[in-house]
Amino acid sequence: MDIKQLQQKITNITIWKKGDQRAPHKPLLLLYVLAQYKQGHDRLFDYEKEIEKPLHDLLARFGPQRKHYYPNMPFWRLKNDGFWQLINFENCTNPISTSKEPTSKTLASHQVLGGFDEQTYRLIKTNPSIIDQLAEQILSQHFTESVQENLLNRFGFNLIEANKYRDPKFRQIVLRAYNYRCAICGYDLRHDSVSIGLEAAHVKWKQHGGPCIVNNGLALCSLHHSAFDMGAIGIDCNLKIKVSSGVNGNHIVEKLFWDFDGKNILLPRMKSDYLHDRFIEWHVNEVFRD
Repeated sequence: MDIKQLQQKITNITIWKKGDQRAPHKPLLLLYVLAQYKQGHDRLFDYEKEIEKPLHDLLARFGPQRKHYYPNMPFWRLKNDGFWQLINFENCTNPISTSKEPTSKTLASHQVLGGFDEQTYRLIKTNPSIIDQLAEQILSQHFTESVQENLLNRFGFNLIEANKYRDPKFRQIVLRAYNYRCAICGYDLRHDSVSIGLEAAHVKWKQHGGPCIVNNGLALCSLHHSAFDMGAIGIDCNLKIKVSSGVNGNHIVEKLFWDFDGKNILLPRMKSDYLHDRFIEWHVNEVFRD
């Protein structure tokens, strides 16, 4: 296997799909493993000791809000994607129902290990720059820009081109529609005629089919953009601001977040530029953390 073949396999990983739901389980597991490899970890990881809790925490922080999280699923299912190997897994499945994934308890009791197969691991060890290339590929394919930045900071990858896919036309039409003001707080700093710290946010992420059109965009300051993409704030179909119950901090946080809870966003001049309900509903279901 060469670098291009590995990149293609990473691109082609099978992602669980049900309607429009997000399923970042495999991408988050791969990012975690790549970061550990970058720090010198051996090829294989003990599921119970090294994967279960870290991946659960990543899913709870960067995945859609769910009642339960299942780190066992990506760990088990990656073995079908052509570069992931499991050890001690032979007795984990029920012979009557082999399609069902073993539980975390089963993986732990059998001391199952997992990681890149030997050929792929050798390729990475011989060419360590591949780690950052693969991380950049995964981030750009599965996460919106401000979430990419949060994951970069968490894992310590060295990426140069993480934001190369931004569409300047999208930014222009969205900022113009919102009169160059943050739709949450009204922030509109300019240096002469240049806006500073104002961004165009996708409501439904383009990585999940969200189009680069004004009806899927919000003009947000960089602070509220990051909070919006991380699910700390959201918008309902009446275009009112929702603040996650998990948001906390000092009086500045009260002013920047809770003071806006339940208030209308600052609307575009033209009603034809208003957000479409289907994009708002996707964000509420897949990003906002109530």
